[in-house]
Parts: sequence; C-alpha cells; structure tokens
Amino acid sequence: MFEIKYRDAIGRIGLLEAREKRIETPALLPVVNPRIQRITPREIADIGYEGLITNAYIIHRDENLRRRALEEGLHEMLGYDGLVMTDSGSYQLYGYGDVNVDPLDIVEFQDTIGSDIGVILDIPTPPDRNHDKTEKDLSETIRRAKASSELPRKMLLAGTAQGGLHLDLREKAARELARLSFDLYPIGGVVPLMENYRFTDLVKVVMACKKHLPLNKPIHLFGCGHPMMFALACAMGCDIFDSAAYSLYAKNDRYITPSGTWRLRELRELPCSCKVCSSYTPKELYKSGGEKETLLATHNLYASLREIKRVKQSIHEGSLLELVERRSRGHPYLLDALRIFFRAPLLDKFNPLTKRSAFFYSGCESLLRPEIIRHHSRLKRLKTEGRTMVLVPETMKPFSKALGINGSKEHQVTVLSKVFGIIPIDVEDVYPLNQHEAPLSPHGCQKRFMARMAREYSSNFKRTLLHSSLKGLRVKGDYFDDISELDLVEDLPSKAMAMADYQFGEGAGELIFKDIKIEKSRTGRLRRAICGSELIAVFRASDGFIIPTIRGAERLLKMPFPDNRVTIANDVVEFVEEGRSAFAKFVKACDPMIRPYQEVILVDKNDGLLGTGRALLSGPEMLAFDRGVAVKTRHHI
Repeated sequence: MFEIKYRDAIGRIGLLEAREKRIETPALLPVVNPRIQRITPREIADIGYEGLITNAYIIHRDENLRRRALEEGLHEMLGYDGLVMTDSGSYQLYGYGDVNVDPLDIVEFQDTIGSDIGVILDIPTPPDRNHDKTEKDLSETIRRAKASSELPRKMLLAGTAQGGLHLDLREKAARELARLSFDLYPIGGVVPLMENYRFTDLVKVVMACKKHLPLNKPIHLFGCGHPMMFALACAMGCDIFDSAAYSLYAKNDRYITPSGTWRLRELRELPCSCKVCSSYTPKELYKSGGEKETLLATHNLYASLREIKRVKQSIHEGSLLELVERRSRGHPYLLDALRIFFRAPLLDKFNPLTKRSAFFYSGCESLLRPEIIRHHSRLKRLKTEGRTMVLVPETMKPFSKALGINGSKEHQVTVLSKVFGIIPIDVEDVYPLNQHEAPLSPHGCQKRFMARMAREYSSNFKRTLLHSSLKGLRVKGDYFDDISELDLVEDLPSKAMAMADYQFGEGAGELIFKDIKIEKSRTGRLRRAICGSELIAVFRASDGFIIPTIRGAERLLKMPFPDNRVTIANDVVEFVEEGRSAFAKFVKACDPMIRPYQEVILVDKNDGLLGTGRALLSGPEMLAFDRGVAVKTRHHI
C-alpha cells in the first residue's frame, strides 16, 4: 500500500496505492468543492496533479449530488479518473459546530460512492481550547475511530489525530490511533496555527504525533496548502497535504509564491513562467474581469505544484535540509520553528548517514543540524586514552594532504572546523566531513562553537598541542609553530581503525583491520584493506564509507549482537545468499540503531552470515514496513 523510494531528513518519496490508483508522495491534493468548480478536476489533472480531495458531507447533504454519486460513482460525477480523497464533514463541524450525519454512516457513504481514501468524522479541536474539553473531544474521536476502523471497506481509511496544543493529548491520540487498522494518519486541527503564523506550535504538534504514529503509513497534514510550508512539513515526515488556499487566495486577489503571498495590485512583474504568468502582465491580470479569479487560482496551483516538485528533487539529491533553511529564512516565525525542529530527537533517527549533496552551511541554525550532532556523538567512539591531541587551524581539504600527515598512532591530529567544531583527520574522508562548504570568515556563533568544542574534546586526551595561531581558544596545552616540528609518524592502519570505529561502533576497527595492509589511491586517500591475498574492505571515494567484503563482514560479526545486523527470515535465506535484495516483510530482527544508507550485515536467525548491503530503511522502519526493499544486497556468500 505504501513504500519508500527515496528519503532525506524525516521526509520520504513514496508510492501510495489506493483502489488501483497510485500516486507519488509528497503529494498535494487540491480541494474541489463538489458544487462550485471554477477550475474543473480535469483542468487540475492537466496541470499535473495526481489526486484531489472533495467533501463527502456536502455530497451527502445535497440530494442531487448524492443521487449522482450513488448512481454514477464519485469519479464519474467529478469527471476525474485520478485518486480522490473525501473529507467526512469535520471541516463543517469545526466551522459550524455541528453536522447532521452519523459518524459511521458517513464512512460507509464514502466507501459506497467509490472514494479512494475516506476520513473518519473526528472532532476538530481549536488550538487554545482547555485541556479538559480537548480531552473529552479526543475521547469521542478515538471512540469513533475504533468503530469506523472495524467497518468493512474497499477504500483506504484515514484516522485523524487531534489534541489541540496539548502535546500529551497529541501523543495519546497518536498512540491510540496507531493500534487501529488505519491506512493513513492525518494530523488535524492545525489550520489556525498556520493562518496565525504559529509555526513553532505546529512543529511541536507534528513531532509529538509523529513520535507514535506508524512508520509504514503516510502522514497527512490537513490544511497545509501554502508552498512556504512544504519543505519544512516534508522534512518533518508529512507525506500528503491538502488545501483550498489556491482558490481562497485567488478570491482575495492574492498571488502565491514559495516565500509568501503578494497582492496582485502591488505586483509590477509576475515572477513565474506558468501559462497564466506568461500570457498576462500584472495589470492585464488584475483587469481580466470575471476570469481573474480562475486565472489567479490556476497560477496558484502551478506555483504550489512547482514547490512540491522542488521538494521531491531535494529529497532525491539529499539537500532537503538546505531547502528548509532557505525557505525558513523567508519568515521570522518559520526560522523560530526551524530551530525547534532541528532539536527534535527523531531527526537524527531517520536522517540518512550519507547523501548525494554536500553539506552547505547557511547560518547559525546549521550548527543544530543532525549531521553535526551525530558527528559529535560518534567522536566518542574514537580512541583518545593515552594519546596526544594536535589541534591545528582549518586548511584546504583534504586536510591530511595540506598537513602532510595521514593518520598517526600516538597522536590524533585534529582540525578546528568552522562547521563541525573539530574534525580528526583520521575520519576526514567520511561524509559529510569530506563534503561541506561554509563562508571563509566564521560568524560569532561559529567562533564560540569552535572554542567550546575544542575545550570539551581536548579534555579526553593525556596532552594537547596547539598551533600557535589558536591561543585565543583558552584551551590548556602547549603550543607549536609548525606541525613538521612534531615528527609525527604516519600510520595508515590507525586511520583505518578510527574510520571503522566511527562508522560501525567502538571496537570495530580492531576487529576488521588488525594485521592488514592498507593501500592508498593516487590522491592519498585510503583505498583498500588486504590480508594476504584476500580483500577485506574498500574505502568508497565518494563518502569515505568502508564497504566490507564477505571476509570483512566475517570479522565484523564478532561485534556484540545485534550491532550492524539485519536478521532475515528462513523463507528467503537462499535468495539473499544468491545476492537478491532483502525486503522489509522478511526482516525478523535488526539493530535498532541502523540509519538509512548505512552499510549492514545480513544474517540468518542463528547469526550466520548471508551477505552485506546498504540499508534503505532505518532499523525501526525495517520492522514496521511490509513492502519495499529494506537492504540492497552488495556482497553475498
């Protein structure tokens, strides 16, 4: 029903199937009023939308529409053969306080008229409603959800998480709904937050729900229809959006852009090349009479879809967080929300270990990104006891080439970095340490960050030597003027061991690279690890990742179970042994610390080696999904 194809941050590009319809997520579903259609569903499809959402309650209450929907079917009535999702009337309940329909009847009606995705009739909660009233409404929503989930149906069914701004109730809603057999999980009651620019509250609500909602089901953020929010919402793990914003803004002569909304009469140029903006000047568009609203709504649809495509491309190339930072700088309150999001523990759990795109520093908020937090955590795996830290200023990359030293047994040569604080040259080749860009002159927040990291890290060593240019750091140690004065002895196995500890866990380096020979490439980077005539591992040039062969994996298996392992069901052991990919539904156990794109070991139930490969899902996702590839097999026995 739903499977992941690409991912970045907590966001993912996925495939969602519903009643033989298939759409790619992230997806925006424009709201279509079944009574009034200034832009028809067919025209929406021609723009490029794969699905839309309409209101089943309006159809149910309108005698003519109800008759047509029951006789012709929903798709025929709308003149649209793409995916159609229907709302149950919760929007009317929120706006008018009451709807005249039974919660179970409206679910059955949605299924009967052929909706591809239906929604339960939940109780929407305004953000600032008190805890007692919100909890009472939530209890009713959960009661309806349980009853609705048990109804026989052909359509997919969405169970909406409510709870206002009370995060304990949001978490309760997510936990309770996760136990039920829903196919999608919308997060509701957030439109007022977006309308009033309460983006920090929005992030808190989404992350509270996301913490407990099923990993293998799409998350729908109800009412999110402005392009300025798409990048952040996708990065938080939301897969589907819907909104009537394109039409509502058009009624008020408002022109949508990815960074905000402009009044049409104030525009001198139309900063877009859609078919509307290519055919009109702002003045002509403003004076286009009865066509103006339709034309402006059409542009708004184009602008919204363009941003969805931009987000997808960013996920594909691994630059989603850079896009989020750029978009967040379009509004001060979005920047506040970004800081909250970057501190969310979930972000590190799902953000891939390696990406196609380099890490671009764009401001102080970048220092909160999961890549930096993860780097500092993994530094604890490196051996420091009894060693001397040699701290030097940042040079041109690769640092080892500029410094003339490529790993040392007695010393750890460490570069003071504007982005990561400190980078030991033992692990300089590992992504993103080997692929990051920042302004040449550090900002004040970077200088403070660098000094703090240097002080904290140096405390782990028996002695610290600092280049004389770093006296302002207030780090205890002795100073030198030229690194050549120190007579450092290069030791490639020490560097290889540090890389293995950094990648696989403390102690991995000693297991894999003890008594081996390390070969370098022409550029001076580590290339291969050999024991006698056997290849143990290669060092991937693009991101510095160690790719163990079967012989290397045999050594790595000596680490405690379940470190770096994925256990495969007996039914498919022979297929994995032959090199076929391991699908999620056949994963029986795994290391919960596995991150997307990590190199892992495939084993049987007795911890017998089957092969190695690249994880496409995190450890928890492997156990949650029943569709799609979990590990792409690289080497097999």
